[in-house]
Amino acid sequence: MQPDLFDARWISGEPFVYEPAESYYDECHRNHVVRGTFDLELVPASAVLTIAVLGYARVRINGVRMDASELLGWWTNYTKVVYSHSLEVADKLVVGTNTIEIELGNGFFNPSPLTLFGKYNLRERLVEVGTPRAACAIVAAGGRVLAKTDASWTAHTGELLFNNVYLGEVRDLRPVPGDALPVTVYDEVRAIEPSPVAPCVRDTVVEPKRIFEHEDAVIIDFGEVVAGFMKLSVEADEGRRIELVYAETWRDGGPYAGTAVAGYAGMETPRGVCPGGPGAPEPAVQRDVVVCHAGENVFENEFCWHSFRYVTLTGCDVAAIRSARATYVHTDLKRCGKLSLGNDAFERLHDAAIRTKLNNNHGVFEDCARERFGYGGDMIALAASQMFSFDVSGLLDKTLADFNRDQTECGGFPETAPFMGIGSNGPAYGEGPLMWQFAHPYLAIQADRIYGRRDLLEREWPAIERFGDYLMGFDPAELAPHCLGDHGSMIAKGFSNGSPDKEFVGWCAILWGLRLTSEAAGRKGADGVRFERAAEQLRAEIIRRFRHADGSFGDGTQTSWAFAAALELGDQLELVERLARAVDAERVLTTGIFGTAFAFDLLSRCGRNAVLERWLLREQGPSLLSMLADGNRALIEMFDDPLASYDHAMFSSYDQWFYEGLGGIHVSRDARGCDGVTVRPYLSHATDTFLCSWQTVRGEIRVAWERTGAGVAIDVTVPEDIEATVEAPLEGTLLERVTDGSTTHMVVEQLVR
Repeated sequence: MQPDLFDARWISGEPFVYEPAESYYDECHRNHVVRGTFDLELVPASAVLTIAVLGYARVRINGVRMDASELLGWWTNYTKVVYSHSLEVADKLVVGTNTIEIELGNGFFNPSPLTLFGKYNLRERLVEVGTPRAACAIVAAGGRVLAKTDASWTAHTGELLFNNVYLGEVRDLRPVPGDALPVTVYDEVRAIEPSPVAPCVRDTVVEPKRIFEHEDAVIIDFGEVVAGFMKLSVEADEGRRIELVYAETWRDGGPYAGTAVAGYAGMETPRGVCPGGPGAPEPAVQRDVVVCHAGENVFENEFCWHSFRYVTLTGCDVAAIRSARATYVHTDLKRCGKLSLGNDAFERLHDAAIRTKLNNNHGVFEDCARERFGYGGDMIALAASQMFSFDVSGLLDKTLADFNRDQTECGGFPETAPFMGIGSNGPAYGEGPLMWQFAHPYLAIQADRIYGRRDLLEREWPAIERFGDYLMGFDPAELAPHCLGDHGSMIAKGFSNGSPDKEFVGWCAILWGLRLTSEAAGRKGADGVRFERAAEQLRAEIIRRFRHADGSFGDGTQTSWAFAAALELGDQLELVERLARAVDAERVLTTGIFGTAFAFDLLSRCGRNAVLERWLLREQGPSLLSMLADGNRALIEMFDDPLASYDHAMFSSYDQWFYEGLGGIHVSRDARGCDGVTVRPYLSHATDTFLCSWQTVRGEIRVAWERTGAGVAIDVTVPEDIEATVEAPLEGTLLERVTDGSTTHMVVEQLVR
């Protein structure tokens, strides 16, 4: 136990026993509520509750909920660490007897045996599962312990008959049966660390756009996709069961729940019906059930967030509904970037990127309702746009540690962290496909580059070095096929083998991994010569194998140009120009998630912003704007996959262009704590005004420009301890330049396109 938990004990109600397997889905295991009391003669000025949870928890003190603590209890490899959260609670305390109550939910510690994607049973794959439990202490100033979990606490049954992170909750609102029982006390010692990430919080509340009857059911349409909780107030008689089914989109004449079905379980896929395992619901839709008492019943989720626009209710009619509302719930990430884009299409795209990123963030870096895992590949693709939008320093801390804890003995990293069994085409069990493994060294470098987190780089270096040696231990021809390629490309023909330029990208991936290891060594001051030499040898071999006489690589796709340019397999400016021509010729950006992130960075750095602007403003499908045509205000996972999630941030990397393109803010490749930037705005003809601000660890960078009668007036403000190069836009002739302290004022005459 860490010092602020003192000798608090892990406690729960009576341990759950599941037999047979089907009972995992039955309504026969009410959740636990553990309760303790303590007396105060004087309420202290400060009292901090520190709590660690296996599963999820909600805390009440004297009947009052602890705010800003939804889905409390981050998922990790629990055998190696459990994260604690600390909350100020003095304002909830009273003179006399105080009661603290912890309601426990299953979370990822007590999952159902649902076979996600037909094969990943979390009860079998996770390193530890069991009965949800908690340890907590309330400590006043000076270290005086006011309360702690121990054998004096009592256990009670909760209202939840069933709860699962994917499937939802069954809540019985009738009086809870049973008397107080002794708690189960666990004789176990666990490593507990303060969480570097704040708990989930509630955000915007959304009222229904319509409530109407449809095919013997009631439909509530919130008008946009919300990831979070649904609150329903309804009149009912005793024992009535009301079912709520959640859907992200409307298809074939009604709400369609298939885009958020857990791991496709029970869904028809190109390979047939995906099995969910014995007793599993088919399909495994997002679903809640309310068992009512007589009169007004109020239900709201506690331990399962849903992604939904539509909620289908059966068991009641419209007249019975008193109120309904949806509430966004996501990790408490502080916004560090702000934009005013002056163009409706740009604003809609930015709004969708921010909403979808937050919708996908619940203690892991990014993922949708269907999976809820931390995929390394998505992290790489979205890192730049995430860091412009939010302060993710703490999230990087947790994510890097999650990957580190699950590194294999050979040195490989998992596809998802925490590891839960998925390893799509990885070299061995526990190891992911190549670029998903790169999340660890890549994010460690970005933590140092953007936030100056040298401490994280130092902490993670031994794991990075092992990973570099792991890569060097393979013959590249043997390792390259263990790459999924440029995942998500609209020209792909199947997930496993249809990625564009898959063989070429596989070889490039190894080169990229070696360079990341070498760069991390250089930043730490460690010996990375062997990685640098291996990378140079591999670069020469890739050019020999894949470069054609016309200068193209592989199959000549946009992906190949993007990877060749990013890895400098030739003159970078020339390769970027070839990429720009390819995109213009095809009128769409056909790269997958990695190639797209490369493309937005490279094309904006090299002055080909107009190519990206045309892609972003394209309304005809396939396009990003066409994803938003239904008003959902959230991005779709893929451009042309009917099974794709309708609330997935995988392609939201474009949001970085509003800062790097229109704002022209490019952080130096070798920056530490954002200590070097180049600023060269792109003067888009799609807008007459632009403003962005980005709060870095060294202060705010601000870029604003607008068209005036004299030309385009540009103001750039950069903190004084950032080494900045401010350049006139390529699209204009500099008429005037004045530097006033940390602000540069420019007026340019823009060229006519």
